[in-house]
Amino acid sequence: MTKKIYYVILFLIFISFSYAQDPLEPDYSLEKVSPAVQQALQKHILFNPDAENRIGYLYIGDHEESISQATWLYIKQGLEYYKQTKPIFIILEIDTPGGEVFVAQKISDALKEMDLQYQIPVVAFINNWAISAGAMIAYACRFITTVKDGSMGAAEPVLSGESGKMEAASEKINSALRADFASRAGYYDRNPLIAEAMVDKDIILVLREGKIIKLDHEDQIRYNPPHADQVITPKGKLLTLDAVKMLEYGVADLLLPPQKIHQITREEKASGYWTGNQMLLFHAPFFSSIPHPIIQAYKMDWKTRFFVFLANPVVASLLFMGLLIGAYLEFQNPGLSLPGLISATCLFFIILSNFSLELGSWLELILLLTGLALIIVDLFIFPTFGILIFLGSLLFLGGLLSLFLPGLSSVDFDYDTQTLNAAGQFVTARLAWFCGALILSVLIIVLMSRYFFPHFKGLNRLVLKGHEQDASKGYMAPDNPDTLPQPGAEGVVLATLRPAGKIIIHDKIYDAMSYGGFIEANEHIIVLRLEGSVIVVARKQGNLSL
Repeated sequence: MTKKIYYVILFLIFISFSYAQDPLEPDYSLEKVSPAVQQALQKHILFNPDAENRIGYLYIGDHEESISQATWLYIKQGLEYYKQTKPIFIILEIDTPGGEVFVAQKISDALKEMDLQYQIPVVAFINNWAISAGAMIAYACRFITTVKDGSMGAAEPVLSGESGKMEAASEKINSALRADFASRAGYYDRNPLIAEAMVDKDIILVLREGKIIKLDHEDQIRYNPPHADQVITPKGKLLTLDAVKMLEYGVADLLLPPQKIHQITREEKASGYWTGNQMLLFHAPFFSSIPHPIIQAYKMDWKTRFFVFLANPVVASLLFMGLLIGAYLEFQNPGLSLPGLISATCLFFIILSNFSLELGSWLELILLLTGLALIIVDLFIFPTFGILIFLGSLLFLGGLLSLFLPGLSSVDFDYDTQTLNAAGQFVTARLAWFCGALILSVLIIVLMSRYFFPHFKGLNRLVLKGHEQDASKGYMAPDNPDTLPQPGAEGVVLATLRPAGKIIIHDKIYDAMSYGGFIEANEHIIVLRLEGSVIVVARKQGNLSL
């Protein structure tokens, strides 16, 4: 009996120790950092043991904010800043549900270049979410760290279907993105199969005898011990890893358990400077050994903030509308310089925005400038009766369309699935904004021409009056033929006659044609004769007309 009691006591002691250690709770011991990770950190992050060490900081997040062109501009400008200041490494905090694949690829390439070309490694700090495009960006960092409630994955490409709902992309798009993920993961020696399973829900991964294996069918899974497989992701489910699994499968290098730290104050965030011990990362092995760490966050200057503002698709569409409406008003009312100035300003900002985002190229700029030059030559130097204007307009519109639709040459259409590739989806979205702005511009032009100008007396002299639809009857702007300017009537040139243009006689605008050479704006003219609906004029000199 005594022996049985002894065994019972031992059993109870064993159970109590087991519950005290809580085997269901993962081991977050920070001392258990793999020797390979420790060696890599020591190799790539070099710090000064006797002086202050500056660390860069960039942020992609707010948990609900998606990755967009503005994100790319912020990251690009931040990396340019750190190329000059040269911190020992850069922290990229990620907390995002994803966003545009096209943008994420550009950000990923820029991060990799920062590491390889400038020897400034990037450490991803997953502060909750690195989903979809966020996972791609995390894979582009040399080191990945995560908080306890961090997650990463679910990167299946989706497209907007006919009903407006998001639908899975075609296999062609899926295959290209799957290969891209695998390549970025393998670049820093992470398992590419894990990355592929984040993109493709049909991939089956298991952990078999310590190795991650990809299976073709579910019936290949081993369920019987002692060699049973541990299923990482079953068929039909995208892989999303929590923090523990990220560490277990070698995706993350460090898991950062929660602990109380000094909060970063609002003033410190505004200045962009705070100490490293105010971040969870610097309480982890290796990072805690960096003496005097000072975080130097990139703060956007007014130029970058302005470029981010211009990158907004709504702002870009408004600029396009300003360009069209201003150009129309200027051509319809020559001499009214404000619309022309607005149009030119909008064009300048469109070009500036695209070049700041590295979406535009010199080809688009050459097309735009060549088109404008041909139009100016026809109007002011060598009239060709509209031939150069037509060619110049084609070149100008071609360059403008290319600015609005970057990546057009990369568009690919899958005829089997009737879907576009990722570049095609990006171009389609830009085209939708372009067409919407174009349609709205036309409506505004029609409404302004019909209702706006006639109600402003100060602008009446800049708008044609009368029944223009009756021009076939032999007159143009007036209410009836008797009001046409008769020979001998005097006026002023509004738009230079080359030889056709516009004149003002008694505060009314008429189309006219010069007799002989060009007549510049603001010169006095006299009506020589009427040829049907055409008013022929000549320059007036004193009391004589030529």
